[in-house]
Amino acid sequence: MILSEWYEAVQTQLTADRLNPVFVQPDAKSTLPLVFINVHVDTDMSSKTGTLSSVSQQIDIYDSIDTPPATWEEYVQSVKHSLSKVTRWQSLTASNSIDTSMGESKPLRRCMLIITLEGDY
Repeated sequence: MILSEWYEAVQTQLTADRLNPVFVQPDAKSTLPLVFINVHVDTDMSSKTGTLSSVSQQIDIYDSIDTPPATWEEYVQSVKHSLSKVTRWQSLTASNSIDTSMGESKPLRRCMLIITLEGDY
């Protein structure tokens, strides 16, 4: 699989699971909740095949600060579950925070996922 095919599969699966995937930096006008497919880092290249054998992908999940914590946790879990349908990973870490980077808008709940994908890309 090439990386662009993985992105297409992720978009298709998240959409099918009624999650809101975006591939451009969200702004104050973005519809919440959303799943921002952020930057990736190529972490290992196979010398035999010339393909990437490991990729670290950042995925940011955003929702309103007013979302109850239990609802927020359920949403984060639903994103992880949806991603597990289209990919296998070596590791997945999640970090929750309050995001104030949208300037004048209200702070947001944010969960940053870092997924290390395994396989050839």
